Amino acid sequence: MLLTVKETAEFLRISERYAYKLIGNNKIPYIKLGGKILIDKNSLIDYLHKIEIKEA
Repeated sequence: MLLTVKETAEFLRISERYAYKLIGNNKIPYIKLGGKILIDKNSLIDYLHKIEIKEA
């Protein structure tokens, strides 16, 4: 399932602005499709699990 930046922000409970910042800093894996930034929800969840393990 692909999420827009807005949907990603809602999922993570962060602002859209902060989501764009994370994307710009390559902290969130994303793809560009037709000029639109999309985030694969499963890849995002996997990425979050990796971060959680590193920080724990």
